[in-house]
Parts: sequence; C-alpha cells; structure tokens
Amino acid sequence: MRLATFVFLVVAFSTTFSQILKVDKGFLATDSANYFTGVIDATFAINNRSSTVDQQNIYVGINNNVDLVYIAEKSATVLISGLNYFKIGDGPLIYNGTAHLRQVLRRSAPLTPEFFVQGQFDESRNMEFRMLYGGGLRWNILQKENSLFAGIGIFRENERWNGPEGEVNKNLWKLNSYLSADVKLTESINVNAIAYFQSGRDPEIDAFRNRLSGQLEFKNALTDQFKIKMTSNFLLDDRPIIPLNEFIYEVYFGVEYSFK
Repeated sequence: MRLATFVFLVVAFSTTFSQILKVDKGFLATDSANYFTGVIDATFAINNRSSTVDQQNIYVGINNNVDLVYIAEKSATVLISGLNYFKIGDGPLIYNGTAHLRQVLRRSAPLTPEFFVQGQFDESRNMEFRMLYGGGLRWNILQKENSLFAGIGIFRENERWNGPEGEVNKNLWKLNSYLSADVKLTESINVNAIAYFQSGRDPEIDAFRNRLSGQLEFKNALTDQFKIKMTSNFLLDDRPIIPLNEFIYEVYFGVEYSFK
C-alpha cells in the first residue's frame, strides 16, 4: 500500500525532496532554456535506521533515485525522488521513499524565491506518512564551475506515525535552513554536499523539535554520462515523535547516469 502511495506521489508531482539534487547545479545560471536534464542512480546501502536505544540493527539494501529538472527561461522545476528497499536476514522487506517537487523562480538571480511540496514514508521508523509544503529564499553565493547556495524559509509539516500506543498525528510549522556546495576537486572527481537545519515549536510538549540532516557525495566520472559514487546521509532528531534512535546514518555505493 505504501509503495503504491509513493508511486502515486511521483506521478502526481511530475504532472503538476534528506534531499540533495544530483543534477549539475550550473542549470540555475545557464543561458540555455526549455529543456529537461536529469540523473538516475542505483546504489547499495548500509544503515541503522531501525536501531533503538537498546539495540543496534544494521540493515543492508538497495537505493534508487530519479532527479528531473525542467529549465525554463527564468525558472526551474525540480523533481527529486527516491525509493529504498531494506532487508535483514529472513525478516520482511522494508521500504522508505520520498518525492520532492520544487519550483525555483528567477533561477539566475543572486536571490531566488522557491516553493516546494514533499511526500514521504518510512516503514523502518514507523512513519506512515509525512507531507510538507512551504517556501523561502535561496541565496546563490557562487554559480560557476564550483557552486555554493544557502536558503531559509518556513514549511508546514503533517505527519502520521505508528506509535507503541497507536497512531500519532503531528502538524507543525517549522523553520527551514540549508547550505549546499558542489566542488570540482579534479577533472573527474566532484564533491556534492548539503546540510539542513529544521526547527519548530510543539505546544503539546512546550518545546522545540529540532532536526539536523545532511548528505555528502563523492563522484568519480567514468564518462560524460556515467559516474561511480559514494553517498552518506545522516539525521539527528533531538525529540522524535515516537520512541526512536535519535541519530541514524546511511552509506551507499553505486553508479549514476546523467542525461540532457
């Protein structure tokens, strides 16, 4: 059922995001327009998503992502989607997935407004569904061979969790801020990184719920279209909605195909 929901989200977002855009960030400042560009990748993963405070469980699995960007004259429409499959021993097959749609206005300006909507689920952490929508401003600090971006804004997050005592629903407004960089180390090696800080006050506990997440990628180009890569993700959630491990990580090794 959750897999079907995710597929529906991807299709819906395409016809109408811990996320890092794998497409070359140079699209924001390019003079070309009215074309699609994108990336498809497949990687192997190791993570501790289902670990608890008392027990550490290491999962291995497969991850695949599709990033698609439409470059218009003055804007860009970005779809970031991913689906992970995890299994340990004879245990059940576990899914988690994300679909993120973002509209970037005035894409080549120093300050660009952006709006986004995202759907997500994570069986391994008992998150049945998360929907968020919001917007903000992106500061295009550097848009050359190496790129550097920063952003700040707000979003509304609606979550449904399967807790020990039944279903838990949470709806919060949150601050969203991020810093992203894409650095070319050599002719064939690139480093791509992003870090998010998100925070919102929960009146039920009279405290702020803070979330720090990030992703780091090392990519080695084999050809203009194919790259081998290592990707690592982390998430630090200081007050999980239900009892969960506060820190999780993922490491992927795989290949990437880009097209234009």
